[in-house]
Amino acid sequence: MKNSIVFFCVILCFFLTQPVFGRQAIPFTPNNIISDKSIQDANSMNRADIRGFLRQHNGFLSSFIATDKDGKRRHIADIIYNASKKHQINPKYLLVKLEKEQSLITMKNPEQKRLDWATGYGICDACSKSDPALQKHKGIATQIDSAAAIIRWYYDNMHKKAWIKKAGKTYTIDNTTVIPATNATAFLYTYTPHIQGNKNFWKLWNKWFDQVYPNGSLLRAENDGTIYLIKDTVKHPFENTTAFTTRFDKKDIISVPKTELSIYETGSSISLPNYAILQQGAAFYLLDNDILRPFANRETVRLFGFNPLEFIQVTKEDIAPYALGKKITTATKHISGELIRLTDDNGLYYSKDATLYPIIDSAIATANFPKHNEKPASLSSLGEVVIGTQVLFKDGVLVKDKRDHKVYVIEHGKKRHIASEKDFTTLGYDWENIVIVESFTLMQHQTGQPLYARKAPAPQQVNKQTVVAKLLDTKKEHTTLAEKMYRTPKENTQYIGDVFDTEVDAYLVQDKKTGDILMGKNINTVRPMASFAKVTTAHTLLKKGLNLTKPSVFDPKKHTALYHKFRIAAGEKVFNKDLLDALLVSSLNTPAYMLAQNVSQIPTDIIPSLNTEAKKLGLTNTQFTSITGEEVDTVSTAKEYATLFTTAIKNKTIKAVLQKKGYTYTEFTDLDRKPNHYDYNTNPLVNKNHPNFTVSASKTGFLYESGSNLAMVVTRKSDGKEFVIITMGNPDYPNRFVEPKRLIGYVLSHF
Repeated sequence: MKNSIVFFCVILCFFLTQPVFGRQAIPFTPNNIISDKSIQDANSMNRADIRGFLRQHNGFLSSFIATDKDGKRRHIADIIYNASKKHQINPKYLLVKLEKEQSLITMKNPEQKRLDWATGYGICDACSKSDPALQKHKGIATQIDSAAAIIRWYYDNMHKKAWIKKAGKTYTIDNTTVIPATNATAFLYTYTPHIQGNKNFWKLWNKWFDQVYPNGSLLRAENDGTIYLIKDTVKHPFENTTAFTTRFDKKDIISVPKTELSIYETGSSISLPNYAILQQGAAFYLLDNDILRPFANRETVRLFGFNPLEFIQVTKEDIAPYALGKKITTATKHISGELIRLTDDNGLYYSKDATLYPIIDSAIATANFPKHNEKPASLSSLGEVVIGTQVLFKDGVLVKDKRDHKVYVIEHGKKRHIASEKDFTTLGYDWENIVIVESFTLMQHQTGQPLYARKAPAPQQVNKQTVVAKLLDTKKEHTTLAEKMYRTPKENTQYIGDVFDTEVDAYLVQDKKTGDILMGKNINTVRPMASFAKVTTAHTLLKKGLNLTKPSVFDPKKHTALYHKFRIAAGEKVFNKDLLDALLVSSLNTPAYMLAQNVSQIPTDIIPSLNTEAKKLGLTNTQFTSITGEEVDTVSTAKEYATLFTTAIKNKTIKAVLQKKGYTYTEFTDLDRKPNHYDYNTNPLVNKNHPNFTVSASKTGFLYESGSNLAMVVTRKSDGKEFVIITMGNPDYPNRFVEPKRLIGYVLSHF
């Protein structure tokens, strides 16, 4: 028994039993189901958010790979994301639609027909799914894309067709008069002309997305004394101070606007103290973490030493909301729980009912059991005991790895990253309440969906919407590389300072020392970053503690990029410092995934951190959807990328790599008898000896849609003056360094 404790390794979550409360349903208003702004908020979730949401619900789709409409194999989260961006529709709508129609978010093993008709597009109650005319709508990727496309079609055509329902008009639906308050609501009735079906949509939307604060949150409205516990999207008011203080600490209360609290439906109140002895007639109960545990008889109550003067008289109605737990007998041990430090192995355990629950970190004990003190005990003194599951942090606890800057809130045993400092403060959290833990402690908690503060979607600039829509238009046929590249229309071209005649779509020249923009063209036009993104990825990984002296192992299933040109075999190891060279000097994609796995179990899970970095720098037109820039909707502007670039090269390691003319290295572990690697900088301007300038940092980028991109720090030899030069959208790929060099010559002679 002793050995089983010492060597016991657990991975399952332990939850203290939670209360079961009856719900009071808030009224459903058929006239106003969803707002137009909400249904069209295409920026509400990024790819990582969607993946995190699917993992949180742990259904079939959480790891599902499907063929998209273009014949490419993609994670279902990417298919959802791409459809939402293409049609500028909220991905949350698509997630709700998948669950409402076929339960695909939560179902573990759906039948193929559920996947084939995932959103119910193109079929009706009386339709036969085998009808040849419907087969063009079959397939999960087609269904998702069509579900988004039909909303965009609705907004584009609602005033052209008389049969389309519109806001402000009166309709009779299921013998009920409905006057839609929003066009989004009218759309739902246009394609689902039943109140119950749309009510089901409303319930899911409210449950999943209209409430922010996680389980275990303690909320109090400003200028109001009532404290509420958030439990399963319901707020439960504490009726008195004792009911609260026997469960929680007042330091954890979050002050929120009344409008925030009004979103949550109100559940049963919490009026009885925790661990109170309740008497109902001849029956006695212990209220144990909101589970009602009956005593075997009155004599059992007496033998445990409880004072009859402290019994609380209750009625059947008082205890009706509580679930019955395990009976307490004279043989029951530690009925209120004890923190035990075993003298046998010095391990910490939570002891209850002859079960020992391991606690790997005393910080968990302090957070979960603040009213308990450790007591030493030997295993033999405890009698017959069994080992329970590991104790994890309870809901609502704020935690942070001592080696990382990320802050998480715990919900259902999972850690949810609070997306940014702004989100943290907006939500009303207190920095003093963060529990600092070792990395291993945090690793025991699975990763849940990131947590963002509730906010209205940012206003979309017209040029950004146009750019993204065009970039995601996969139907247009192209014949040359130049024709595939997105161009700013001539009538929309804007210059700053001197006009430099060039076919390059956007350029920027900046004084590196002062930050002043000396000249530019279309510097605020949103364009694909392509491999520019790798600089921010590398910078972020280093800030997260990437160890360059360690090797990484290549796993083709995890690390193979979309554009994989890295010569490496499965199982081979390469030092991280050499992978960084391959990433930034050679601009290879696969090394990004190998490096990212050092700081994140899933490489793409660092994408939210890239977007957080952009937000911290105040960049509103920059968006990361990949860590390499392979995705065309990883975008920025020349002006904003100059900020990303100059911020990154303040890091000495990044700067040193970006100025390398080339590199050589030998694999740490070679399996294909090809251990040696070498390459030159992808920008030949770095390697040449120019008479009047040097390039002290450089990064290239290219996609068909982006054209050739180039970022440089150029130093004039005569006086040491440094310029930041960014070019984006060079259509002449074979001669892609000619125009940037010509621009350098102009800059050196004019500034």
